[in-house]
Amino acid sequence: MTADSPHVGPTEDLAQIIQRSGELTALIVSAWQSVERPNDPPSHAAEGLCSLAIEHAVAIQSLLGAFPASAIALIRPQFESLVRAVWAKHAASPSDLDRLIAPLSAQSQQAAKKLPAVPEMLARLEKRGPRGTAALLAKARSRLGDGLNSFVHGGIHPFARNRDGYPISLLIDMQKNSNALSFLTLIVLVEITLDPDVSDFMATLHQEFDDVLPALEPFDVPAP
Repeated sequence: MTADSPHVGPTEDLAQIIQRSGELTALIVSAWQSVERPNDPPSHAAEGLCSLAIEHAVAIQSLLGAFPASAIALIRPQFESLVRAVWAKHAASPSDLDRLIAPLSAQSQQAAKKLPAVPEMLARLEKRGPRGTAALLAKARSRLGDGLNSFVHGGIHPFARNRDGYPISLLIDMQKNSNALSFLTLIVLVEITLDPDVSDFMATLHQEFDDVLPALEPFDVPAP
């Protein structure tokens, strides 16, 4: 399926959104690369997981116009990488962090099975994370959950969309939600570095790129 496929529809607006999203992501990546971060286990784990979330964001931008089902499916690992980053920074136990950052081996792979799933991470963040963080991430999970699960597992959503077409408004909203997740990684960077310049940069960035971020609140998704 190409960007000009009738399954996608007119692409001018989508192409502009994707271009602007790439500019936003490039600035976020630059911010991550330009500051010094402590190397304590929580910060080290959070940084690595946020970098993984940003990698998914870049892939979504590359795929959305041509392969929308694949792009939308990647929003779930982008979201889960961000949740795990926030959990690692604020609510992971030392043993959890040891399992997470251990060199990859058959033994560490087995030990990593004891790491909590997203619901448990959110429950821990409710008790130990910054105020409101768990509620925001839980809301995102609730709003995106069923649809993204369907795309990840080859369910009714991607089957129907590939057959009947993708409304351009849906693709734009999915890109904006991915951008919102990318933007939230800057909050993690602020927490890791405690650098006021990053906090100021985040506010400026939000204002400059409000056209590619959700207009009201993130993670509101059109009904199927």
